[in-house]
Amino acid sequence: MMERRPPAASEAVDPVVPRAAAVVGCGVIGAAWSARLRLHGVAVKVFDPSPDAARILDEVAANAVAAWTELGLPVELAPLTICETVEEAVADVDLIQESVPERMEVKHTTLSAIDAAARPDAVIGSSTSGLLCTDLAKPLVHPERLVVAHPFNPVYLLPVVEIVGGEETSAATIDRALALYRALGMKPIHIKAEIEAHVADRLLEAV
Repeated sequence: MMERRPPAASEAVDPVVPRAAAVVGCGVIGAAWSARLRLHGVAVKVFDPSPDAARILDEVAANAVAAWTELGLPVELAPLTICETVEEAVADVDLIQESVPERMEVKHTTLSAIDAAARPDAVIGSSTSGLLCTDLAKPLVHPERLVVAHPFNPVYLLPVVEIVGGEETSAATIDRALALYRALGMKPIHIKAEIEAHVADRLLEAV
């Protein structure tokens, strides 16, 4: 009789919901990440120096609540804390979602600050739609915990998220990322090869 192997972490049927999460960069995508997290019972800390950040967070959260209500889904928003610094936002959280503008120098500065302040076991996901994880990780001291987590807008409704590791991303980080995003009601797809624009955007461009 064929022996059954134990399930890998990425196949876990009971993923652990993050106890707390951070969103760094609160434009439309970052605010939508915040809404999805809060609608799934995860307390969120956010940082964005823009004076428009609070307004965008409120507007996107209201849209998310309206959409979930129309679909007949239970609606209860977990707490949101607006922080003064990156360091305050990422302290003592399980998942950090970086969603700053798609400029490598901005990504590097932000990810370096996150890397320096985050808990050692925190998973860091970059919302980039086109940049490579290996390139994003170059200035990091702990590149093994970074993944690309490319979502689709609006994040609070569309469940697909592409998970892409870099050359130094650990297998444990990939497995944990898949489990964390699954716990947020998402359908994570592990893209095993780094290519510009990942896979879904290339398909959309072809269509």
